[in-house]
Amino acid sequence: MTLAATSGPSALWYLTRATGAVALLLLTVSLVLGIANVSRLQRPGWPRFVIEGVHRNVSLLAITLLTVHIVTTVLDPFAGIHLIEVFVPFVGSYRPIWVGLGAVASDLMLAIVITSMVRRRLGHAVWRATHWLSYMCWPVAVLHTVGTGSDVKQAWLLALTAACVVAVVVAVWVRVGLGWPAQRRLRSTAVAASVVLPAAFVVWLPSGPLGSDWARRAGTPASLLATTGASSGSSSSSSSSGAGAAAITAFQAALSGTVAQSTNASGLAVVNILLNVQNAVLPALHIQITGNQEGSGVQMTASTVTIGSAANPGEFSGQVTSLAGTNIDAAVSSATQTLSLVLALQINSGAVSGTLELTPSR
Repeated sequence: MTLAATSGPSALWYLTRATGAVALLLLTVSLVLGIANVSRLQRPGWPRFVIEGVHRNVSLLAITLLTVHIVTTVLDPFAGIHLIEVFVPFVGSYRPIWVGLGAVASDLMLAIVITSMVRRRLGHAVWRATHWLSYMCWPVAVLHTVGTGSDVKQAWLLALTAACVVAVVVAVWVRVGLGWPAQRRLRSTAVAASVVLPAAFVVWLPSGPLGSDWARRAGTPASLLATTGASSGSSSSSSSSGAGAAAITAFQAALSGTVAQSTNASGLAVVNILLNVQNAVLPALHIQITGNQEGSGVQMTASTVTIGSAANPGEFSGQVTSLAGTNIDAAVSSATQTLSLVLALQINSGAVSGTLELTPSR
């Protein structure tokens, strides 16, 4: 068995996050232009066709970014989202409700695009009725963003989401102030919805995506939780059990153990290396590498490394920092100390041998 590494998250992962955020922003701008009906606000320097052109071009750009977001999501192997999940909601295994909402939003956008392309054949009334789907698409897209986004607790995404919500609320108030003069019930309903729905959203966030254990509650497969959550869980246990322990000093030791490979629910290869360290203080070492199967090797996308005593094998936890064949570098830490690990391994039919060089970093 051989292993191959990537340095940090893949470019697809970054591109998926970026295009999703920008698509939400552009969809908000398009919706604001539509709700506020800014053609009523035209000025001599901004004739109606200019405003309508801006609205159309922003909408097309939003659809383009949405397409890139969908393609990169399907190509990124980490969550294992398949093409059918893009069009058929709630059928996947990764956060099915929240990814499903994204499928609903993309289906609504697709319906708007198709009817716009054949607008002359459908007639204005049918096209206008279908175009109202855009008002439903936006809140669904917002829920998809906060339910599936890995950056939901980051200040920049929270600020972006808040700005989008505020912009839509203001647009609704502008439309109510300038339109529907004879429809008091419609105006009252729009104002009430613009207050009640955002308030409910804000109340839900702390117990939802901003709450603890959201990844599990949102429907992340247990196999992915194990690879991404083991480090934080081990770190918590080490902070309580390792606080007062003597500092680890540098050493070199022989290794022996076993390696096993399996496949998780997302179709990714999971390599588990269990090692015995010839050292009385830190005898237990576990390395888990997750990634794409490439021939006889694995292209790493995630990792977990723990080392400790027999009583507390997770005393130090961290991840692989460099991987070249069967030579592995890792960084692990406890509440009081960080260690650098350099491993040179030989793997033969499930058996592992080699050496470990451990150096305290601080």
